[in-house]
Order: sequence, then C-alpha cells, then structure tokens
Amino acid sequence: MKPTILKLSLFALLLLFAGVGCEDDDPTCACGIENPQENLEWLNHILQKRFYTEVYSIQYLGQEFIGVYDGPDVIDGAAVIYACDGEQFCAYWGETGKWTCDDINSEEFLTALNNKELIYKQETNPYWEENE
Repeated sequence: MKPTILKLSLFALLLLFAGVGCEDDDPTCACGIENPQENLEWLNHILQKRFYTEVYSIQYLGQEFIGVYDGPDVIDGAAVIYACDGEQFCAYWGETGKWTCDDINSEEFLTALNNKELIYKQETNPYWEENE
C-alpha cells in the first residue's frame, strides 16, 4: 500500500510543477516564468529603478534572453540583454551607438534582435506611484 501512496504523491507533485511553467502562447512569459516583470527578482529590481521601458524575449542560439530597452521615443536610448539568471550578456549605449558584445556583427544575433518579442511595457513607474 505504501508504494502506491508514494507513486500518487510523486505524480501529484509532477502535475503541480508542470502547471507552474509557461504556456507556449502566453506573451507574458519569458525564461519559463509567467509575468517575469514581477516574478524574476532581478528583472523586477531593474524595473523599480526605471521609468519608460520595454522588455523583450530574445531567442538566440537556442537560448532565451531578456532585453530591457529604453522606450522607443527616447533619444540615445540604451538596451541591455540579460541571460535568464540576470547575468548581463550584452549592452547597447545610445550615446556611443555601439554594442558591448562580440556577437553583434553575426547574422544570427541581428536576426534575433529583429525578431524580439515584447513581453512587458512600462510607461510609468508603478513602484514610484505606490510610495507617494
């Protein structure tokens, strides 16, 4: 009887973890996390310090990255691309017009940037409004 209970418990746990991830067609999902702007601690911390920001999912060489871009109307805007663990992969500084990564001239990287998918847009800073 005990092995049956153990098997059922493991099966229930497996179902629980399977339901926690992202749906394939969920646009607010990145790095396997729903609502990454809220549920990825490192990304949430970055957004608390920013105002007009767009967050993108970027697929490059079989990996997913998150791009944090200044809003499209910002002159000399910047963009920083992070791995899912929050490690900075690459950055673009609008003042210099240059990327900091070596891959920028590769066709695969440019294609990945052109195919980025918007997952979150922050036009005001809700964190600042909460503290007023």
